[in-house]
Amino acid sequence: MNYNYESFSGNSYGAGMSEGGAIFLFVFLLFLVVIFIILAIRLSKSMETAAQTNSRINQTIAGLPDEKIALINSLYTNAKKELGTALLLALLLGSIGAHKVYLGRKTAAILFFVFSLTGVPAIISLFDAANMPKTIAEYNLNIIDSITAQLVER
Repeated sequence: MNYNYESFSGNSYGAGMSEGGAIFLFVFLLFLVVIFIILAIRLSKSMETAAQTNSRINQTIAGLPDEKIALINSLYTNAKKELGTALLLALLLGSIGAHKVYLGRKTAAILFFVFSLTGVPAIISLFDAANMPKTIAEYNLNIIDSITAQLVER
């Protein structure tokens, strides 16, 4: 009995995927490129906003009375959130909401955890990671504002 490989696959041996599979792969890769471009644009805008917000934080600290700067700077250093930590949590454990817990957003973290098996939180966490510089800068600005409001009035 002589077996011919063409009769098993419908294609000659070594041939690639079908035309429908190639179109699907092309559309999928195009979709990924579009998502990557959107994330890059969001990251760029987020970094611009974060730079402005960090400038406001530095101006706030510079405008404080000299006798309170050390205390406020110490409290701020202990309370502020780090961008690197938040990004790692969003990218590695974002699908279960670890970055939301880090930022104190417990309700969002619970929702991420509940829906983690659907894959939707993983996609959302990619967008959260792209927006993270802005989110961290705004969080830290709120921290410095609340610390200065409590201590400067005394």
